[in-house]
Amino acid sequence: MSCFVPTRSILSDKASPPSDQAYLQASAIFQQLREEKPVALQLLHYGKKTDTSLPPESSGNKSTQRQAYQLAFNTLKYQDLLEDIIIDSCFHTSQHISPDLLPLAMVMLFDLQDRRFLLRERSTMEGEEPLQEVRDLESSLHRCKTKLAASLARCRVKQNLQSVSCFLSDPVRTKQHRAKRLPLYAWVNTLKASVEDVCKAMQSTGLCEVTDTTNLKDSTFCRDSLCLDTLVFSHQLHALLQHSSLTATHVLNIQDRSVCVAVSVLRPLLFDKGDVLMVGSFSALTVAHVAVAAADRSGRVLLCGADHTSAQVEEIQALLTEMDIKNVRVLSEAFSSLNEWDTTVQRLKVIIVLPRCSSSALNDPVPTIHSEHGDWDLLPDLSHGSVSQHKIHTMATQQTRLLAHALTFPKVQTVVYCTRSVYPEENEQLVKRVLEKTHTHPKLLPFRVNGPIFTIDSQSGDAADSKFFRLEPSQFTNGCFIARLSRQADPTKVETVQDVLARAAAKGLLGGIIPEPSKTGKKGKSRKNRAGEDPDIAPSEEDKGEGDLKGSEEEVEYKKEEDEEGKEEKKRRGIKGRKQKLKRRPKQTTRAPAVSKHRPKSHKKKTTKRKLNKRHRRIPRLTLTLMSSAKPSSHLSPITALAHKISSPPSAGKHPPPAPPVASKQVQRPNTKPEGRAEKTLKDAANPASPLKEARGGKVVRPEEAADSVLPPIPPSPSSGSVRTRSGRSQSSHSENMSASSSSIFLPGL
Repeated sequence: MSCFVPTRSILSDKASPPSDQAYLQASAIFQQLREEKPVALQLLHYGKKTDTSLPPESSGNKSTQRQAYQLAFNTLKYQDLLEDIIIDSCFHTSQHISPDLLPLAMVMLFDLQDRRFLLRERSTMEGEEPLQEVRDLESSLHRCKTKLAASLARCRVKQNLQSVSCFLSDPVRTKQHRAKRLPLYAWVNTLKASVEDVCKAMQSTGLCEVTDTTNLKDSTFCRDSLCLDTLVFSHQLHALLQHSSLTATHVLNIQDRSVCVAVSVLRPLLFDKGDVLMVGSFSALTVAHVAVAAADRSGRVLLCGADHTSAQVEEIQALLTEMDIKNVRVLSEAFSSLNEWDTTVQRLKVIIVLPRCSSSALNDPVPTIHSEHGDWDLLPDLSHGSVSQHKIHTMATQQTRLLAHALTFPKVQTVVYCTRSVYPEENEQLVKRVLEKTHTHPKLLPFRVNGPIFTIDSQSGDAADSKFFRLEPSQFTNGCFIARLSRQADPTKVETVQDVLARAAAKGLLGGIIPEPSKTGKKGKSRKNRAGEDPDIAPSEEDKGEGDLKGSEEEVEYKKEEDEEGKEEKKRRGIKGRKQKLKRRPKQTTRAPAVSKHRPKSHKKKTTKRKLNKRHRRIPRLTLTLMSSAKPSSHLSPITALAHKISSPPSAGKHPPPAPPVASKQVQRPNTKPEGRAEKTLKDAANPASPLKEARGGKVVRPEEAADSVLPPIPPSPSSGSVRTRSGRSQSSHSENMSASSSSIFLPGL
């Protein structure tokens, strides 16, 4: 198919000179952006700056507006030289130029000397009227062109300039030379045609395809090595592409490579039927490019309409309608007010952040700032080759806010961050700082820098920052910086199965297959274990210490009672008196020296408090004593008898279990009683069974005979202290308690 007009006629055309409206707009832009010098250094006195802002982007013709900004930017670069020419030639005094017309004289003087003072064709655009003040000033400049040219020559000699461009600094001059020869990049709308079809159509018109951008000439093109849907053309074919039918039908779309690379990074990250959110400052053409990439995966593109002007939103919707793209949705909220609970972002998986930046990586910032709605206030700094630290800090603050908020959405898996800046404050330093301050939910994987992005990494910069992609500005391309942040596990940390299941449950992927264990069940289990007190399970260190302390206290108390009151008085007290003593026991301060000697005070308080709380959960000694007997007594209450029946093993009454072996370590306690008394106490503690009335062949079994038939006697210990078992509890103290309890219960009934 025929898609181009004849090549020769297009290549012979020159760039059209600015119109009257372009001159007038350029003068207004220059007046607002020019540097205000001190009064002592002012060579020319301009009129006062008005409070009105720059001309809105929606006003007038797009090409005229871009031409006006380009002319104002070039005038800013040569401002000092142009002022020297006007003063040396006395143009402003001889022609009686008012201060309000000086900005217009500056922009027109630059254009005339750039075109070697050739007369321009005074053809007005459709709908534009000729401006008389512009025509009068142009006539004055042509009358004084000899004086102006002579003044320019004297300035060059005075400053030793081989050419006019040598007046600029080296970085600015280098970028200016690159911008004049910069290739054109155009991406293919794959919804209408494939890249192969477009290449065949261009070859049919006489263009030749080459393999690399270094081989580009007048009538050649090649494919981009980083962007698979982008073609590269020589800068001489700019007019050819603008008048081609492929561009008119939006099959080919001319756009800067820095934007095309960002979309190329985004394309493989899209999910099937997943949404992608665009954040920052971008053009309608960039939205269409992302929408075409998302349409291949049946996804949608979301925009925050409150972050853009009404004119920009209308421009986006008009272009999408013209290109027949229907998978873009404009949200009414601003990005800062958007959160994870909004129903519109439930399918959101990827966010691309394209914030306003310093545009310092662009050879010519005007076309990209104009198309991508950048910041025009940067032109004065860029005209001198560097951006002030104050403006960089302001930009970085806005960029940090956008990127930090993009990392707060739990369902988002990848965030792409792209700038056209060379400053680390806007690039890798900002990304690292935001990642360090981002707090991730413990059940979600944190965001990490995922790189390298492209396999062809020759242009990505230093090896130390290989995870980031950096495209250096050159004669073939503008520069950019891209960071891809994805949810990844820490490579230095081995992830367990429990971590994977917990993260999957948090995302709702398990569907309740593995429910999270409840806390009440754990508490109930621990209470059950404490109440049962299984002797086969070794207690913890705290339980061991607690048991030793309890055993020593009970032993000392019972020994004191036996010395002061005797057995007869202790039998008459009964169960009620014993319960009252157990309640008063925590208030006593008497402790065994061996236990309290090496224990800190804080541990004593903690142990005493735990002992008080635990005593309410222990089984009463009455029930333990009855459960240890062979048969229930007739004096038992129904509840106690039922507990005895449930807890007694089938072989109870025949052969009791053997006593646990004596621990190798013994607790040394002071012997406060005579030897005989201690031996008697240990002998009583060896008889856990109470004196019962049992019929064995018509005889009544005495307590001494029952003890001898149930448990073997335990030899007395050399010390008066109790002997520990493996479980860490005091055996003699426990046996003594059991014997004392049984005697206090059943002796009155004999």
